[in-house]
Amino acid sequence: MRETLYGRQPVRECLRARRRHIHRLTLAKGVKETGIIGEILTLASGLDIPTQRVPRTQLDRIARSHQGAALEVAGYPYVMVEAVLGWARKQGEVPFLLALDHLQDPHNLGALLRTAEAVGVHGVIVPGRRAVGVTPAVVAASAGASEHVRVAQVTNLVHTLEMLKAAGIWVVGLDSDPSVRSLEEVDLDMQLVLVVGAEGAGLSRLTRRTCDILMRLPMRGQMESLNASVAGGVVLYAALASRGVSAE
Repeated sequence: MRETLYGRQPVRECLRARRRHIHRLTLAKGVKETGIIGEILTLASGLDIPTQRVPRTQLDRIARSHQGAALEVAGYPYVMVEAVLGWARKQGEVPFLLALDHLQDPHNLGALLRTAEAVGVHGVIVPGRRAVGVTPAVVAASAGASEHVRVAQVTNLVHTLEMLKAAGIWVVGLDSDPSVRSLEEVDLDMQLVLVVGAEGAGLSRLTRRTCDILMRLPMRGQMESLNASVAGGVVLYAALASRGVSAE
């Protein structure tokens, strides 16, 4: 299956990551070949990627936010959960995973993948049904960070979480119920998979029951909750800090 990525950063990061089969680079006629476009051309040349230049209106049919660059590629290279755990072992690090419980919004998924990549998450787990996958819109929302993240698309999220628990990994779910423990009461320095629920609905009943720990973010204002990608980002950085690892 082929798809088209668009936007300068997504195109550059896909070329840098070298995880997909790349068919063709398309640039808008007249685009200045400096800055990121210059980097894209250098990367494409080094990989022997065919390059064509077309009228900007042709790229407009793909997406208005193409920024003069598009890349025809194979579909997203999902990995197995075992490969994610193997990557953590190879790095000599305690597993640090993110699981998303039927997230629907491409922008939320893209933002979470960008944060996950920034904090060094070993992999992200998403359901294969009733959830958004890594589409070109998600790649664009992640500014290309998705191309560097290992994403496992699973048939049954609850069964996957149970498998991770059996492997000694703690499953910690983000919840808004005031009765659960607050973030500052939970030590996240452990083998960990953080679970973020869907927009509005939060964690499903079965996912909630599967978690070892449920925790909430402290809320001092009038709002009861944060956007899924914002809440997930806060907890990802809290987990990074708990490990005594600098984000710099």
